[in-house]
Amino acid sequence: MQTQFQPIIHKTRLQQLALHVARSGLCLNDTVELRREGDDIVVLARLHRPFLGLIPRRRQTRLGLLGPHAVALVAPLIDRDAPLRARIVGLTPEHLAGATGPEVHVSVWSVPEPVLFRPPPFGQVPGA
Repeated sequence: MQTQFQPIIHKTRLQQLALHVARSGLCLNDTVELRREGDDIVVLARLHRPFLGLIPRRRQTRLGLLGPHAVALVAPLIDRDAPLRARIVGLTPEHLAGATGPEVHVSVWSVPEPVLFRPPPFGQVPGA
């Protein structure tokens, strides 16, 4: 059976960026991982970081943090290990950024909660 993901957050800007966006090698639609650290949710991505400039390897790199509104939406899903899909949906590198600075935007998708319908007991009218 195929799971149907639905958007939880269409687009949110990361805070406290921890990398140089133009030199990072990030692309639109790259997969990112969300990890809970205390009250924050850290966004991580696997980036190409060559060892000694020659040997290719991929390393898990911290991109930044989700904002407080995004944390309120995503934290309960992470706590109960719900399936999540997070992708990069917007990049503004340093040389194109204005006064706001460089930006990285992500979207978060998850499987919706099942809605369980419980009919009223036989002979009772709902709402009466």
